[in-house]
Amino acid sequence: MNYLKDGRIFYVLLLLCSFVVLNGCVKEHSSSKVEADRVPPLQNKAEAIPYSNKLDALVQTLRIVDDENMDTDVRQNKLQEFTQEFNLLLSEPESVEMKDGELVEKFDNKLTVLTKSFQLKNEQLNVRVLNFRAPNTLTGTIGSKYTFIQWWTTKQLIHAQMLGDGGPELTTDFVVRDSDHGIQLWLGGYVSIYHPDPVFVDLWELSGQKWTQKRIVIDKMKLPDLWELNEDVNEPIIFENRQHDTMGIEVLDHGDGFLINRDDSEQNIIIKFSKSGEVRIDSEHSITSNTHIEQQSYELIQEKYSENGIVIKYPQITKLKDTAKRKSLNQILKNEALKGLYKDGDFDSGVHVEIDYEIKRQSERFLSVQYAGIRYVKDAAYPNHMFYTTNLDMKQASKLRLSDLIKVEKPFIELIKSGKITAVQPEQKGLIGDFTKDDLIQSLASADVTEGSPVEAGMESFSYLTSDSLGISVPVAHAVGDHAEYEIRFAQIPENIKQNKELWSELSPVVEQSVSTVGGGKLDSDQYSIDEEQSFEINFEGWGHVKFVSTDAMIEEVSGNYFFLLDKQNYILYSFPKFYGNNWPGRDGLAAVAFKDMNKDGLKDVVIIAYVDAGAGPSIQDPFPIAGIYFQKKNKTFTTLPALDQAINDKGHNQTIKDVIQYASKQRINVN
Repeated sequence: MNYLKDGRIFYVLLLLCSFVVLNGCVKEHSSSKVEADRVPPLQNKAEAIPYSNKLDALVQTLRIVDDENMDTDVRQNKLQEFTQEFNLLLSEPESVEMKDGELVEKFDNKLTVLTKSFQLKNEQLNVRVLNFRAPNTLTGTIGSKYTFIQWWTTKQLIHAQMLGDGGPELTTDFVVRDSDHGIQLWLGGYVSIYHPDPVFVDLWELSGQKWTQKRIVIDKMKLPDLWELNEDVNEPIIFENRQHDTMGIEVLDHGDGFLINRDDSEQNIIIKFSKSGEVRIDSEHSITSNTHIEQQSYELIQEKYSENGIVIKYPQITKLKDTAKRKSLNQILKNEALKGLYKDGDFDSGVHVEIDYEIKRQSERFLSVQYAGIRYVKDAAYPNHMFYTTNLDMKQASKLRLSDLIKVEKPFIELIKSGKITAVQPEQKGLIGDFTKDDLIQSLASADVTEGSPVEAGMESFSYLTSDSLGISVPVAHAVGDHAEYEIRFAQIPENIKQNKELWSELSPVVEQSVSTVGGGKLDSDQYSIDEEQSFEINFEGWGHVKFVSTDAMIEEVSGNYFFLLDKQNYILYSFPKFYGNNWPGRDGLAAVAFKDMNKDGLKDVVIIAYVDAGAGPSIQDPFPIAGIYFQKKNKTFTTLPALDQAINDKGHNQTIKDVIQYASKQRINVN
């Protein structure tokens, strides 16, 4: 019987064990279900979305950000969404499979991307720095920049972080180094708060898997003359030149710092980083200067075509000993200035064209002429701004096009979009990003062809040469100026992009000589009515003691204000370019004239405010003011910045001289 009792006990124990095991399995299953329930549905969904779909969705978000027809609040929200999602996308392994150019093109050329590899200790660190430029129409004329860093040692371990959130800095190059403090990232580039853009250097250190911004501590030292250093806690250090020269920044050959140079290339700054984390700034004077003065064997005089409401000024060559070459070159200049611009059939029905020129480069080998003006149709809401150029090879007596100097191919377009190119008008800087690579190739490959009517000429691209840079002009919408100009220094153009080595051998920077302005006769008092109250005796740098004379005249049946410099015998020394206010018909007198160095380059400029006839204004009773500024250049001539004049008047900073000065003084303006 004992064995039966023992058997029952064993059976009960067996049942209890089974219950415990089963109960444990049930609990384990239930626990797994709970854990699964805790995973947010969106996360599961996101994990299931292929990378290509995420990429396409992000591109669509960006297009909403760019859509000016959308509500501003919607665009702002989408901008925040885009930057957050883009940072997440950069953590995907598939993102590093895309080449830099593929990323830029995928996101409608709104990115600049630079990838480098660094050997640190026993492993290779791959680093990619990406800049996203938000649209100016959403974030203002400065245009907010967002900087991202992506880094990986293997393609299975990808990290990403947004370093800059909507600041004015655009990174163009970077260095990664091992130091006593750990891995350091040094960023260098431009700051778009001013114009021309100062350069900055910024420091970040890697701690764990996160980059932290660090203050740059610099040994106390005196900077070279005209240089300024803005050094704030936990902010980039900014280098600026008091004369607002264009500056460049690039990584030193040994990768231990940056070279910062002014546009005259005579004085550079080297910022070096030591392994211990110290930073040293040295100034470097070039032993030999690349610039030189060319003794020119010719001079220029001004000619003018005036007929049927069209006034076009253009240069002609004189004192060139080779008579046949001089005649050939002058015929090219005349044809290029006038071609297609006075044959427009509607000129007899109230079309007015007025074009002046500026010599951008004059040397023994090259002559580059820039034409600018307006085309105004009677009863139209506004005039159109025209722009075209002529470049001459003086040696060959032939016209030069952009394609004669540059291989207009993908590498050149990538250079244009790299951030190294400078917008002549700061508010137009971001417009180049609106062009696709294919659009730019197509447009620039056919640059410098002036055909058809003035309207058609305004829809074409052109190039020009300065003392140290190559310039391009592209057509843009009327609301942003009709045309936009960008310049890139010769020194920044790689050899593989240059088309004609023989021409480039003579394209080293030159020092501009003073323009020999051919004086005219005495001022024709029958044609020009002098405003004695707004005419003054003044000392201008380069001119000495002269008379600044304000006049009113009827030119081609259009009334306007015209300004001259006269000598003691009242002979014309210089005729000022067209006044911005002359774009509006009807004059009601000059309100004010002032002389002040507006851009702090040591040269006095001229500020003009005129009143436009009440009949053309918003009220039949009240005339309205139009302001314009003449900036004096080093070669003694004066130039205007139509986009700046337009901004002064559009924003209402044209009521008094003080209004004009306060607005213009906040701009960083370089006309030399």
